[in-house]
Amino acid sequence: MKQGFLLSKYKKNSRWSTLLPIFAAKLVNMAKLGFSERMYLQYLRTKFSTIGGLSPALAGKLAFNLFCTPYPKYKKTKAPAIFHQAKPKTLTLTNQIAINGFEWHPTKPNGKTVLICHGYASYFYKFEQYIQPLLRQGFRVIGFDAPGHGKSEGKYINIPVYKDAIEQVMKSCGPIDHFIGHSLGGITIAMIAETIENPASHKFVLIAPATKTTTTFDNYFSMMHFSDAIKTAFFEEISKQTQLPITYFEADRAIENYKGEVLWVHDQGDRVCPYKDLEKFKEKAPENIKFLITNGLGHNKIYKTPEIIDQIVAFLGS
Repeated sequence: MKQGFLLSKYKKNSRWSTLLPIFAAKLVNMAKLGFSERMYLQYLRTKFSTIGGLSPALAGKLAFNLFCTPYPKYKKTKAPAIFHQAKPKTLTLTNQIAINGFEWHPTKPNGKTVLICHGYASYFYKFEQYIQPLLRQGFRVIGFDAPGHGKSEGKYINIPVYKDAIEQVMKSCGPIDHFIGHSLGGITIAMIAETIENPASHKFVLIAPATKTTTTFDNYFSMMHFSDAIKTAFFEEISKQTQLPITYFEADRAIENYKGEVLWVHDQGDRVCPYKDLEKFKEKAPENIKFLITNGLGHNKIYKTPEIIDQIVAFLGS
């Protein structure tokens, strides 16, 4: 049985492409999906139920593979004008996957570099609004499409895969002083922050990260109607691959161990990475972590809003 088989028969649909695997909280409301999407989801549920009855371990492994599989390559997207002024960069990772990105140099450099890390089912082009403000502050700006995303190669993405890619970017394109990460990018740079050297010289901006990864898993399990046996096998597969407990992969746990400056940006109405997961940590968070809490911007609009961008750039430039 080939990995990735669950996606092979699906007819592409632009609306469904934003919903399918990892952070797919919107799928909970099935009434809003079209007939073809509901049929395909039912196909997945039946497939996993059948496999799970025969081999929960195999079903768990395939469920994790699906969770880590971005939707097949995005439609060709025209590069924003600012990207024509950048220096294209290609980095071949140690697993021989090539990731593609861009680099800008300011006219009046301040000697600092900012790395931007997009989220799941996204790509670096979507952060075009950050480039000019950061350049005006004197920052060198770098960003890459994550493995399996945008113009980069690869089939799978998860926190360890993304973290490894970012660490290789840091070695190849560094030094990197400050970091901006949204969603999956946010939780991944929180993991970077936990062990980075000289924390006082770095700043991290976490935009709508997954505070509690278990919430993401619960949404996925609910959507797919997984049995308890498949859920158990799913977690066993993660432990097998990472040698770490699932609670390790949480943004609040990781960033609490970082002593440098942090700006955590989150919307109270975020349905993908719920704000309620952040509330207890926010009450006890160390003083080095500042919070920018919004209402009505959701999970994606929050990083695109000019007023939010201005505050992020001001934080990095202060």
